[in-house]
Amino acid sequence: MKKAALIVTATLIASAAQAEPVKLRVAWVDTPSQLTPLRAVLAEKHPEMFPHLGKSYSFEPMHFQGSPPQIAAIAAGGLEIAALGSSSLALAITNAHLDMKVVGDVIQDGLPGHFNAYFTVRRDGPIKKIEDMKGRRAAINALGSPVWMELHVALARHGLGDKDYVVIESQFPNMFAMMEGDKVDIVPVISPKLARAFDETGRYRVLFTAAQELGPNQASHWAMRSDFIAQHRPALVDYFEEAMRATRWFLDEKNHDEAIAIVQTVTKEARENVDYAFTSKDVGRSPDLEPNIKAIQSEVDTAYGLKLLPQPVKIEPAHVDLSMIGEAKKRLAGEN
Repeated sequence: MKKAALIVTATLIASAAQAEPVKLRVAWVDTPSQLTPLRAVLAEKHPEMFPHLGKSYSFEPMHFQGSPPQIAAIAAGGLEIAALGSSSLALAITNAHLDMKVVGDVIQDGLPGHFNAYFTVRRDGPIKKIEDMKGRRAAINALGSPVWMELHVALARHGLGDKDYVVIESQFPNMFAMMEGDKVDIVPVISPKLARAFDETGRYRVLFTAAQELGPNQASHWAMRSDFIAQHRPALVDYFEEAMRATRWFLDEKNHDEAIAIVQTVTKEARENVDYAFTSKDVGRSPDLEPNIKAIQSEVDTAYGLKLLPQPVKIEPAHVDLSMIGEAKKRLAGEN
């Protein structure tokens, strides 16, 4: 009897463990360009849009200063879904030896009819062309980040090497003050929210855009470890279904007022500072979470050509898994 009781107890414990929601910690760097923290608020306001949340999966937004710190986090098991740039994906594969998969879209830059990230300098300053950056100081969010790569590519194409300029790491919201305080000479402007601060002064101008140097690019994409996908695919399909539904909701103009109110809740910004979000003035996003794999490959090839990566990486098919967003799209077919 005791043995039978132990077997029953063990079975119940195993069943309870299997019933626990899969914990998904999802990285984000900047919002409202990245929707991850906004989805969390939307889930509180409209739980009917997230029927699987709290059942098959739980969801925790995690803020990072850039892509590179996420590599260590996902390697250590402290992050399930990373928001990476292309070069960071390649470094996760080559340097950290992680079997990573691109699984969805976060931000696309250089799309016609949308905001394009750019680098700004003082209008009356000494930098008139990219070559003038020699001996100057550049603000970036993190070494190895998409912003760092865009800057590196642009300057390298105009004859400047790593030792010809200084990079200073900072969080995006602090960069305007750094520029105003003459602590840096060039700053990346990755969203209309940041652009407003510079544009309103009339003292700054665009030196170059990311699209000019890289073309249309996958500024950030979701990436995951293959082993985690294999262990939890059904719950992940549930997550992507609801992430896709939420993305479409934010992009639907009929929801604009409520969507901006959510942005204000997260950013604490005045409405006039964030009203551009989810319009043609904003960054590009796929309503189906479909990333631009060709752009990712092109960016990785460029990084390798500039010796930013230790070896070439072929992204597709080994490091791509779009089956989950494909299944999510099928589930949402027919929804308004």
